[in-house]
Amino acid sequence: MKIKSWVNKKVEDYVKALWPEKKVICNYKDDSSRMREENRYIQVSIPIDDPYLHYEIINNHIELHFEYSDIKDKGVTVPANQELVDYLERVSETDNNYEWSYWGDCSVRCVQLGSINEGDMLEKLKTIIEYFDPKIKDFINRNNDEQKLLSLKVDNTLLPTKNVDMEILSLKDVLLRNLHIPDYQRIYCWEEKNVKCLLEDLNVHLSPSIENTPYRLGSIILHFHDGVYDIIDGQQRLVTLSLLLNFLGQDSCLMSQGFEDSKARSYVAYNKYLIENYVRKHISDKNKFISALLQRIEFSVLILNNSSLDLAYTFFSNENSRGVTLTDYDLLKAHHLRFIPEFQERQSYKAADIWNAMVKKGQQSVSDSNPTPGYDRMLDAYIFNLRQWMKMQNPDTKDNDRHIKNEYEAALIMPEIPPYGEQFYFNEPIQGGTHFFSFVEIHLAKYEQFVKTTEYLTVHDAFTLDGSIIWYRNVIEALMFGYYEKFGEHCLADATVLILRLLLQNRYETDRAQRIGISKYVSEKGVILMIDRATSPTFFLAEMFNVIRDFPVKYMQEMKLVQRTMRRKVLECRDKIRQNIYVESIKNMKL
Repeated sequence: MKIKSWVNKKVEDYVKALWPEKKVICNYKDDSSRMREENRYIQVSIPIDDPYLHYEIINNHIELHFEYSDIKDKGVTVPANQELVDYLERVSETDNNYEWSYWGDCSVRCVQLGSINEGDMLEKLKTIIEYFDPKIKDFINRNNDEQKLLSLKVDNTLLPTKNVDMEILSLKDVLLRNLHIPDYQRIYCWEEKNVKCLLEDLNVHLSPSIENTPYRLGSIILHFHDGVYDIIDGQQRLVTLSLLLNFLGQDSCLMSQGFEDSKARSYVAYNKYLIENYVRKHISDKNKFISALLQRIEFSVLILNNSSLDLAYTFFSNENSRGVTLTDYDLLKAHHLRFIPEFQERQSYKAADIWNAMVKKGQQSVSDSNPTPGYDRMLDAYIFNLRQWMKMQNPDTKDNDRHIKNEYEAALIMPEIPPYGEQFYFNEPIQGGTHFFSFVEIHLAKYEQFVKTTEYLTVHDAFTLDGSIIWYRNVIEALMFGYYEKFGEHCLADATVLILRLLLQNRYETDRAQRIGISKYVSEKGVILMIDRATSPTFFLAEMFNVIRDFPVKYMQEMKLVQRTMRRKVLECRDKIRQNIYVESIKNMKL
């Protein structure tokens, strides 16, 4: 179809009648002109007032046109309307009537498939306008959504109220603070794999299908001084999230930070590229995604107020740049350091040094035969269980991600009445501060002596199979440790045999053992209560023997394989420690 001046008039009258707000531009106005056919066009405006964005009749077809140029006044500058292009491509990609393509340096067009003629030109123009105009208006409305108004301007009234505080904050709450990357921090250097992993996690956990569910993204540490919050830990995650928000059109204070190191600048540039590609490909509703990022991402934030830099580092000794959540033991250290008065900084240094050395030593001692650090086994598998059994509760019903942190946080007190008379007994309330660090140090010293005893080594080495045998071993050792804490090695062999017999009875009574059932059995039998109220070994041994004496004898032919296996291990343990047993009736007890 040839574009003539009468065709121009026909299109102008048609558009004015149906869409009076639209503009029509024709470049061919003189029928005597020798302008080549392929250079003639008629342009019709879209709902965005920009002459370089329009519908266009040209070369026997109709297309939606986005003309880009890096030259001012010669086209819209990339990526001014790239978001609109991405959106329209996405919502029309399955429609076989249209085809998207790039032409020139970077301009984009969506061609309505099929050639036009004088008879169907206006109808096809109406079809493409009615198809894309509502989609363009929908995009405009999305961009005008009130979520776009979320402000990230620094709020200088957000000041810490305590010397040390830990709280859960959303990403928005963190970015509203006057964040600063101190000179002593290493440069921003997240690799491609880290950025992609973060983006994938965000896309999954911030999905609209799980709306309003928070996503905890690890821990960060801020050091407040002179009106700014230095980022001690969390720089890599916070900068990457700020780059993401920046691409989505939401600025934050970290984007005003100067990255003077050339290597850091190259990481920023490349990660911007990764973020841009990922968002265009995977994020359909950017405003909802911005809101989810700001409101649903949460951090465990440790804020140190006007402390010295050295003291700040005592709270967190191993910089965590990968977004891994702090362990219960990291959080306990920070929690109890808060209770040490600021004027006693030396105590804080000492407590933190001892704690860090304990963790380092425990992690270095891990092996295939002992996969758990000693401090963790002592506080979790032993003392935590003992404390729950003392309350006649089942510890296995409390096996959650933070049960250790919750158990060993400072107990409530009446401020008017300071605590006194602590004996560092495993079941006493936990006092905040130096008492807790001493509590752990004292019990860990006992644990390290306990695991050298013949009785412990015998049980630990005998109960080595997988499954229920390990569950029984953990419970047996915890009860043995409870006895050892009170009476040391005196009559430990006698107590071990009675504890073994008690748990063997549970195995006799249970065809299919379960960890929670084993722990419940021990709680109901009140073994640790017997130890607690005994003033000497004889009272505990007598009470336990009285309970066990009434257990019925189990014949071999009545036992299942798992029960015979357990009995064999108990017999093996008694034979190895027989020479240490004082009481003849225990030494010769039927098992």
